[in-house]
Amino acid sequence: MLRLHGFSASNYYNIVKLALLEKGLPFEEVTVYTGAGPHYRPDFLVSSPIGKVPCLETEHGFLTESRCILDYIENAHSGVALYPADAFSRAKLLELTQIIDLYLELPARRLLPNYFARKPPPERIANEITAEVSKGAHAVRELAKFDTFLLGEQFTAADVAGVIHFPIVRHILTKVLQRDPLGDVPGLSEYVARLELRPTVQRVRADQAANYPAFIQHLQTNSDLAAPATNA
Repeated sequence: MLRLHGFSASNYYNIVKLALLEKGLPFEEVTVYTGAGPHYRPDFLVSSPIGKVPCLETEHGFLTESRCILDYIENAHSGVALYPADAFSRAKLLELTQIIDLYLELPARRLLPNYFARKPPPERIANEITAEVSKGAHAVRELAKFDTFLLGEQFTAADVAGVIHFPIVRHILTKVLQRDPLGDVPGLSEYVARLELRPTVQRVRADQAANYPAFIQHLQTNSDLAAPATNA
């Protein structure tokens, strides 16, 4: 059986978890937090050389990096398809997920120290992040269809990224910068509301909320560890 190593408060862990749930694959969850190294879980570095989560344990060995894990899941296992069959549509899906990862989630992640410390970043950093997320929001506006799902009538890996990342990006930017460039994308709020009704998404959200206090306790107990920005 597949074993998913990580923690439910992590959005990248939830990318893989939601994909596994949507494909209907059985898996076991193994709790491990980021920051693995000499002072915390040095044994985990054997499975995840950089100490990152998520990490998927398979019959062939271990995999890290969420996009690589999703690619393995899709190609190695049957179940509901999360990628289109034709090459161009698949590339367009990867284009959109790359934009969500690099131009929305990654800039917002830079604000996590400010979010947890409840302190605003320097104005220069705030402006840089706002500009980057605004570019990402423009690209989503151009590429996403928001018919039922991001790319049409079929739930795909793009929706896995969208429903996991959109809410956290909006939450962090609103709390830290009092700005929400994604709020101007037509159909995005309604899209997220629709997907939040899916049983798989509700399972992820419930587990996420249940794990959050333990995650915060872990950060407080191990304050010298790497910040959650090490997720991928």
